Amino acid sequence: MDNLKDAGHRDAVEAAMNFELIGRTPVNNFALVTAAHSAGYTVTQARNDPVLSARVSVDYAMKTRSDFVKPILDSQIPFADMGGEVRFPEDDYGMVPKPMIDGPEDLDGLALFDPFKASECPRFTSVFVDSIEETARILPEDLHICGLSWGPLTMAGYTMGTENMMFQMLLEPDYVKATIKKVTGLVTAMEQRMIEAGATVLWMADPTSSEDLISKDMFREYSYDAIKEVISDTKEYRNVPAFVHICGNTLNTMSVLKEIGTDCFSFDHAVDPVAARKSAGDMAIMGNIDPVAIMMMGTPEKVKKESYRVIEAAGSEGGLILAPGCEMPLMTPDENAVMMGESARTYWQS
Repeated sequence: MDNLKDAGHRDAVEAAMNFELIGRTPVNNFALVTAAHSAGYTVTQARNDPVLSARVSVDYAMKTRSDFVKPILDSQIPFADMGGEVRFPEDDYGMVPKPMIDGPEDLDGLALFDPFKASECPRFTSVFVDSIEETARILPEDLHICGLSWGPLTMAGYTMGTENMMFQMLLEPDYVKATIKKVTGLVTAMEQRMIEAGATVLWMADPTSSEDLISKDMFREYSYDAIKEVISDTKEYRNVPAFVHICGNTLNTMSVLKEIGTDCFSFDHAVDPVAARKSAGDMAIMGNIDPVAIMMMGTPEKVKKESYRVIEAAGSEGGLILAPGCEMPLMTPDENAVMMGESARTYWQS
């Protein structure tokens, strides 16, 4: 290729987002807990030890030839610092078993915290801030360090109960919007604190914004402005790339994400990559290998074949970061994750 050139990890990602071809497709292993399992540790061991969290995540990123690293960040941790009940299984993410508020009358009393004050959020500080700082300290190459947050709609859903929130969209939409508005500021503040800790990419996961749950019109009504506010306020704080992930069907929604500041949209394996490329237009996209059927249950040869298919469909002219369509499952074989990283390079040599 005439435009073949060497590129570091962050340069490769920037090239992809600018639709420049550099002779390889950048890769995000989309891994959190997988890194702990690969190294022989439980999620709890890694989650509660920032040094271990950073080490296993960096080792796994290097082994799988990922351009991104994300320590063992448990997205349910902030709810514990908000006073909610969170259960932490030994080898899985935390679970929020019940809503934190029961109605509009409880909203004013919902306890938020200042992510910049460790005394107000000891769990967030240990699991997020300390792990990201340690990752930045030991990073051997210029991998992007991912910060992680729920999107505002998903955050509100955990706060008031997702099923209840969907119901209240019909009965008391102002209550839903007020809850979203209240948690949006916390999402922004957490992202800003992660930037200070060393995050170079901000990863916002908003599965409740999926078209499997809400329509494109409902996305505009409930999610659009909140996501836009988080991205805008965070970029004003420091201009780092904003990645958004939404599970399931997002074919219509992704067409409006660039206009609210999204730099790269992570799309699920439920969406055809050809259709995704068309819908996203000139916005970079990331995905979308089936994380269960291919990454966890498949063979290296199947991973290679699917990686080539996704690159051909959505990234042959740039604009793609190769990754699973959702988080890498805990039990994914190392050889499959390695093959994805290798395939993003060998595709361009074939």
